Amino acid sequence: MSRLSYEQQEIRLRRPLEPPAETLAPAPTTRRRGMLSAPVVFTAAFLTLATLLVLRNWALFSVVINEGGDSGANSILVLRAKDFDQLVGNYSRLGFNHPGPAFLYVQAFGEWLLHDLLHVVPSPWNGQTVALLVLNAALLAGALAVLGSWLRSWTAIGLAGAVLVGYAATAPDPVIAGTWMPLLYFPPFLLLLTAAASVAAGRADHLWVLGLAGGLLVHGHAEFLFFVPLIAGAAVAALIRRRRSEPASITRRAWLPLAGVLAVFTFPILVSLVVHWPGEFGKYLSYGSSSQAGGHTPWSSALYVVRFWPGEHPLTQSIVAVGSWTAAVVLTSRLPDGPARRYLRAALGIAGLATALFAVYAQFGIDHLAETYIGFFSYALPLLVITVVVLAAGESLRVRAPRPAAPRLVAAGAAIALVAGLLAAGNAPTLATPRYDNVPELAAAMPSVIAWAAGQPLVLELRGDSPLPDPTPLLLAGKRSATRICVRDPWWTWIVTKELVCTDEEVATGKQALLSAPGDVPASSTTVADLGRFVLSVSTPPAQRHRPARAPLPPGRL
Repeated sequence: MSRLSYEQQEIRLRRPLEPPAETLAPAPTTRRRGMLSAPVVFTAAFLTLATLLVLRNWALFSVVINEGGDSGANSILVLRAKDFDQLVGNYSRLGFNHPGPAFLYVQAFGEWLLHDLLHVVPSPWNGQTVALLVLNAALLAGALAVLGSWLRSWTAIGLAGAVLVGYAATAPDPVIAGTWMPLLYFPPFLLLLTAAASVAAGRADHLWVLGLAGGLLVHGHAEFLFFVPLIAGAAVAALIRRRRSEPASITRRAWLPLAGVLAVFTFPILVSLVVHWPGEFGKYLSYGSSSQAGGHTPWSSALYVVRFWPGEHPLTQSIVAVGSWTAAVVLTSRLPDGPARRYLRAALGIAGLATALFAVYAQFGIDHLAETYIGFFSYALPLLVITVVVLAAGESLRVRAPRPAAPRLVAAGAAIALVAGLLAAGNAPTLATPRYDNVPELAAAMPSVIAWAAGQPLVLELRGDSPLPDPTPLLLAGKRSATRICVRDPWWTWIVTKELVCTDEEVATGKQALLSAPGDVPASSTTVADLGRFVLSVSTPPAQRHRPARAPLPPGRL
């Protein structure tokens, strides 16, 4: 059935006494009566999601967070980004940095605006986190706007939004509220999938959205150098095949915004390559060609892929995955020809391609499949498939049901589901941003540290492996208070940057201090600062060490 006949059928259902007009069957990129405005959908979805995330994490505006661990290491890079001096992304446990600094600049903007300028948050990390939550809301709203441009009804948007917030509320990890880097890839990956499906279905004006999502992902993690080109390339190839007959000017007009987006994301990567050739990319190639990468069986890789589907056991997760895919394919195939069917089929095709690529990457790219966090982004795959099931079922009921009240029932059901999802998400622990590696004792300890340093460099020696002492809270506090604190061991360069590794002169002339677990403090040392899990101590000079008290003289003797 052609798209024209589908439009005519839809009009007859809505206005049985009004004959359809031939002009109501334009190309997919032309606005039609009844089609939702993408900016309106985006604005409504963004305001709803941003409000939900910010209110759920209102404590960020009152509770001081002194970050450490990965958050602390990222904040060191954020400080460089505030000076526009950061060209690469966060560090990897494999000894390199990820390709680009996009997320770090978002954090830098949030810290500058909300903490430094407006003073509405009590600590820098809080400003970074609010900015990331707002970014997540924008990316998720973008995915809903893409869906709305094809399904053309607030009912469909309500259903998709209900699935999204319900999924986020019940997921085992905070996929839309977490600010740990592996969790930040979920929203742009969902946007990549929805935009790629739209482009593959024939909508060239979503090319720039595809570029935006892909650029964020590539900046965020080296693994997306594999995923993004293949997924985006498949979508563009499908678009070119569909649009061969259209004027070249339309294609050029759609490609120009994409070129601008790609230029922004490519610039820091190219500068880093030119200045530090071959830069991080040489390390990526070295890892990819080493025995450390991959080496897993297809079966173990498949189990890793289904690990991110709903369920507590691999068997349950596999059943949910197979059942969802089956329902999505069957329901979509039964839809009448038209924009909804075309887009939902394209979404399944892109989801299938991404799933296959994920299995390949798990088998040949991941070093240890026990590291679940590497695949956090793939939570977007079951969400997209489940969303297709719900939307296809709703569209089928709306179009095929003979009762005039059917569309109203679907709309009412969507509204109820959305409200229920928002209420569930509002109380869900997975929508509360975890306060990663907070060191609450730091604020009280820093005056003692600054006083003991007395204007000289403080050289940190780290002792212990379990747990490994974390110097990032002290290093950050030093930079923020203009106190020179550095680590002695150059091994830490890949985590804390070369800037915070002591020079030979600082090692020779600075004040030496030991950072260790409380149980590793030498008996002859004095504690300068208690940081909870770790203690900063200094060696006590012999003249100041405790000596036994002299026995008192007998009575009557001088």
